[in-house]
Amino acid sequence: MRKQLFILLFSIFTLIVLFSSCVRDLEQEGIYTESIVKGLVLERTSQQPVGGLTVQLACNDATLATTTTATDGTFRLPLTAERQSHGCQVIVSADSLYIGCTVEVPDRGFGQKEYDLGVLYVDGPGLPVVHTHAVASDAVGATTATFSGSVTEAGRSTITSRGFVYSTLQYPTLADGSVSVGGTVGDFTATAGGLQPTTTYYVRAYATNGVGTAYGEQQMFTTFSGLPSVQTAAEVTLLGSGTAQSGGTVTGDGGFSVTARGVCWSVSPEPTVSNLHTVDGSGTGTFVSTITGLHSSTTYYVRAYATNANGTVYGEQRTVTTPTGLPTVVTATVTAVTATSAICGGNVTADGGYTVIQRGVCYSTTPSPTTASPHTTDGSGTGSFVSNLTNLTPNTTYHYRAYATNATGTVYGEERSFVTTS
Repeated sequence: MRKQLFILLFSIFTLIVLFSSCVRDLEQEGIYTESIVKGLVLERTSQQPVGGLTVQLACNDATLATTTTATDGTFRLPLTAERQSHGCQVIVSADSLYIGCTVEVPDRGFGQKEYDLGVLYVDGPGLPVVHTHAVASDAVGATTATFSGSVTEAGRSTITSRGFVYSTLQYPTLADGSVSVGGTVGDFTATAGGLQPTTTYYVRAYATNGVGTAYGEQQMFTTFSGLPSVQTAAEVTLLGSGTAQSGGTVTGDGGFSVTARGVCWSVSPEPTVSNLHTVDGSGTGTFVSTITGLHSSTTYYVRAYATNANGTVYGEQRTVTTPTGLPTVVTATVTAVTATSAICGGNVTADGGYTVIQRGVCYSTTPSPTTASPHTTDGSGTGSFVSNLTNLTPNTTYHYRAYATNATGTVYGEERSFVTTS
């Protein structure tokens, strides 16, 4: 009896040893009795891995193994060699968001160690398709900007929000500044406020559905300075002694009310409101300025200005040179002298920049006669003129000189003299 039991145990041990040896020999030959079927599940549109989907290994309508995809979209299923020889399928089951798929396990010979199916695509709702439109220049202010965009596809999932994100850094997201607007598919606009003047921003449209948030193309814009814009009148016009006219046009307020406008002037270039200046109202539009207190024979620099809450800006610089002011006159030689009369006159060679309103000859029996002495009035303007002196005293020496008067004053020509006859 003992002998028979020993023989039986020895036989079983021999079979186990032989079988183990056989399995090791098969594996050395690259043949495995159990294999692994693996793959990666991605959403077709977004190319993002999909976790939590049910994956089954089925052969001839019989389910051999079941698992779920990991968060990175991968899965692994066991497969025995004898089952694989009959052909199998891996089935990624559909759920409320994703449409599943079925893939054949390739028959690449009996007993492979691993069957890598590669990427298996499922069709899910996907992310929305969003576009950001270029920001129009007239849609940008100093502290605000209006954006436009469109959602062309919702991704087969309801859009829960859409709008725009913006930042001074590139590729802004919802973690940056944002403005939202209701709606689903179609064009939409929104206005962002609280922006900084003279700053470059980047903006992207966005839309969010059940899968996630998608962003449109990045657009760039720069906010205005917030300062007004002003132009100086094309010419500075001389009005009279020490006076001129200028002005300008405030073409934009920079988004803030213009509180003061006018012109400033100086004998040095680039005058500012710290120099002499006028105040000619407020707001935008054209204004006229009167410049006073100018000196003769002087070049002045003139600029229009406009002021709002952000500061003062200046228009183009103009120049004006005031004339000498006083006219120039020459005294003519006397002729036809009699006991009581004589003929003389003069020539106004320049008006000094202002119209000569009176001219003639003044005369006296004492030197240096003026218009307070006896005098003639012989027209106005420039050019030669003739003066008739009458009611003179015989045998008397007279001093005379021509004069000319304009807005700045009176000047005299050379003093001459003659003696009336007896």
